[in-house]
Amino acid sequence: MLQKSWFHIIILNTLLLVLGTTEAFRFPTVAPGLNTSNKITSFRACIYDVNRHRLCHYFHSTIRSSSTSLNNIYDNWRSDAIVDNMCLDHENVQQCLEEFMYSSYGHQMFGIHDRPASIGITGTLELVEICGPEIILQLEGKFWHRRETVLGRAAMWLHARMPEITDVTVSSEDELKDYVEITDEFTGDVIEGIDRQAPDFNGDRYTMTYQGIDPDVRGPFPYGAGSFQINPA
Repeated sequence: MLQKSWFHIIILNTLLLVLGTTEAFRFPTVAPGLNTSNKITSFRACIYDVNRHRLCHYFHSTIRSSSTSLNNIYDNWRSDAIVDNMCLDHENVQQCLEEFMYSSYGHQMFGIHDRPASIGITGTLELVEICGPEIILQLEGKFWHRRETVLGRAAMWLHARMPEITDVTVSSEDELKDYVEITDEFTGDVIEGIDRQAPDFNGDRYTMTYQGIDPDVRGPFPYGAGSFQINPA
C-alpha cells in the first residue's frame, strides 16, 4: 500500500509539472499594455493552481479509497474524524445505527456478530423514537462493554452525522446499569441480582481494570499483533 501511494505521488508531481508549464500557452492574446512574459506567468500560475487542486483531489480520493476499502464509513470516521452530514429523520438514524453496529468496532460490541455471540455477548441497539432533536435508543441483552460506553459511542456517531441532534438517551436510566438488584417492595431486601455484562471469558476485563486500564478502550478481542494484549498472571 505504501509503494502504491508513493507511485501516485510521483505521477501527481509529474502531471503538475507538465500542466503548469504548458497550459499557459493556450492563451495567445495579451491585453494591451501588459507585458507578455508577465501575462504568460500569470496564466501559468492560474492554470497550475486549478489543475493542482483537481489532481490532488483525485489522487487523495484514490489513495484513501484503496487504503480503507475494507472498512465502513464509521471506521473511516474513527480514523480521520471526517464524515458527511445528514438531515435528521427516522430513516437516516436507522442507517447510522447500522453503520455503527456493522463496523469493525461493532464486531467487538454487538451480539449480532458471530465472534461476540460465541462468548456470550447478546447486546443490541435499537431506535425507539425521535422527539424533535432528541433521539431515544434502547439497549437490550448483555454487553462486554459498559452500557454507558455503548450509548456514548452511538451518541457521538449520530451527532457527527446529524449535528442538529441535541441529546441521545434511553427511556429509563436502569437501561444503563450493568448490574441490577431486584428488591422486595415491602422490606427493601435484595431478592435477586442480575448481571447485564457478558462473561469475562478470558479474565482480560478484570485484569485491565485491576491494572488501571479502561477495558472498553480495547474491547474483548485484541485487534491484532500490534494491539496490546493482556496475559493474566
